Amino acid sequence: MSLRRFAHAVSAALLCLMALAAVPARAQAPAPASPPPPTVVVIADINQILHDAKSAKDVQSQIDRAMADFSKQVSTSENELQQMRDELERERTTLSPDAFSAKSRQYQQRFDALDRTVQGRRQALQQSYNESMTKIENTALQIIAQIAGEHKANMVLTRAAVLFAANNLDITAEVTKRLDDQLPTMQVKLPPPGAPAPAPAPAKH
Repeated sequence: MSLRRFAHAVSAALLCLMALAAVPARAQAPAPASPPPPTVVVIADINQILHDAKSAKDVQSQIDRAMADFSKQVSTSENELQQMRDELERERTTLSPDAFSAKSRQYQQRFDALDRTVQGRRQALQQSYNESMTKIENTALQIIAQIAGEHKANMVLTRAAVLFAANNLDITAEVTKRLDDQLPTMQVKLPPPGAPAPAPAPAKH
């Protein structure tokens, strides 16, 4: 082979190598993403559950009895105050101004004290009610999560947020039944008589 032909062959080989180098390597295609799991929904009405549950009715009954007993005590105190006021009216013309003023202040102090006692008792009973209902609600939410798992559901909606749904999606009745079985009663921690009102929560800024 002549030098000229040899040089021509070498040039051709170099051109082929350059052409191969210019071709980009084929990128490895990413693996297709797995499709998201299908949405499985169940529906529960927590307000209906807390209304129908035996334990919730038991709590309301205990609060009502405590309030009725306290109302009897308040009624006795109100009658005493009314008698005190009637006596003041009768003695208005016979007592000296200073004596009448002193007895009026005494009446007002007793009236204000009774008002504070009534307000404090109502707040304390309301707090006892809220604490008991929170325990019932937490148990209900645990049961909802359990039933949702049994249905292999990955979403729970409230009934108020749904316009239409098949009956087999609503687990409200089943939650209520299991809640009644698991927690048929709830002992309310009632405040002792004469307990001060709970301190108000600090304001959030």
